[in-house]
Amino acid sequence: MNSKQLYWLAGLCLLCSSRLPAEDLFDISARSIAVNGGIPTVVGDNRLQDLVEKVIKAQDQFAPYQNQSFTAALRYASVHDAITFAVSPGGTTAILDIPITGFSRTFTGANRDDVEEQIKTFMKKEGASELAKFLKAINAQSAVAVSDGNPMSTTATFASQSFNDFGMEMGETREEKENPKEYSGIGLGFAADVGRFEAEGFKGTTYSLPLYARFKLSDRVGLHFNLPLNYTELEGAQIFGAGVGLGFPIKVIPHAKDNPWYWQVTPSGGAVASGSEDLLAGGLLAQAAFTSLLAYDFKHFTLSMGNHLSWFEGIPLEYGDIKFDPGISQQVIKNGVKASIPFGRRWVAELYGIHTKFLETGAVDQYFTVGGELGYRFLGKPNAGKKKNGYVKIGLYSHLSDKFTSANAQFGTGWKF
Repeated sequence: MNSKQLYWLAGLCLLCSSRLPAEDLFDISARSIAVNGGIPTVVGDNRLQDLVEKVIKAQDQFAPYQNQSFTAALRYASVHDAITFAVSPGGTTAILDIPITGFSRTFTGANRDDVEEQIKTFMKKEGASELAKFLKAINAQSAVAVSDGNPMSTTATFASQSFNDFGMEMGETREEKENPKEYSGIGLGFAADVGRFEAEGFKGTTYSLPLYARFKLSDRVGLHFNLPLNYTELEGAQIFGAGVGLGFPIKVIPHAKDNPWYWQVTPSGGAVASGSEDLLAGGLLAQAAFTSLLAYDFKHFTLSMGNHLSWFEGIPLEYGDIKFDPGISQQVIKNGVKASIPFGRRWVAELYGIHTKFLETGAVDQYFTVGGELGYRFLGKPNAGKKKNGYVKIGLYSHLSDKFTSANAQFGTGWKF
């Protein structure tokens, strides 16, 4: 068995395996020489806000520190000592340090509640820029960061959506090659996707439902409208995402019976928002992208190559006194090859491999995607002129890197009118 087969076997096992216990996404380690002889108290949780509130207020497992000076350190996913605290007796003074960005600030109040409120107010207002720097550092170090730097992040999933739409089109069946048909140019469809992943010991499940509408503007130019919806469960934490994309595929060399070449280029753009209250992370991103699809028909199979570049920039938002800034400036390159093999009259089998690279720093700076699909076309009767055209397809694929592995299943359908 070769290495690729081993990768596939590992991916399928991950997809089918039952959920195993794993460590919490966050933990805080508190220590005082006056409590437990200086032995740290370590408390984990999958909701960051609840955990920080417990240590600042010295509640629950941290209650013994109520009247003691103590220090505490936060582990954010795989990033140890991401934030540290030094709290005075009674909690009237707290020093907040963010070692991964070099930030430090002291908060002083009449009591613990006053100090906690100051910290919350700071993070919502003038501390928004510091939070953006913190999240950017997390994106560069944690393989389960929400916005950037890994295959499940917002930048990766939105770039993949554009690349799959414009750089990995479903191949033609034998009947389509023999009997080209014209359509009025309106298409509707979706591609449901579910997957299991593991990154640095953390496990999660992703769900996505990209919806699309496609219109024919001319014989060579189209308009594609996409609405990707995403939901991720990560060790009990919830991450939501939604976006809107617009593309203009241009057929430089269209399909033709007497020409084996096909070339399409697509400028596209859009915006995507993601967020997690549990991880206190997310934001709004703008995307601009360019995709090229070049294919050659070898009669018994078609070989195609997709090339893609996405640019992402975070969009700061204000809601009342609260400021949000995802702190993202990222470029994503995707290059892939696919073999489409028609069989029977209306079936197509496809195998593909894709390489993805983050140009700015990411916890997973690059990864590979390998997969396969099986599709069936509904074409109506031969030589019937303009007819409805539809397809259904199913597929499996895996993301593979040294820090992140996944196994995903897809089902898609679409119809032209």
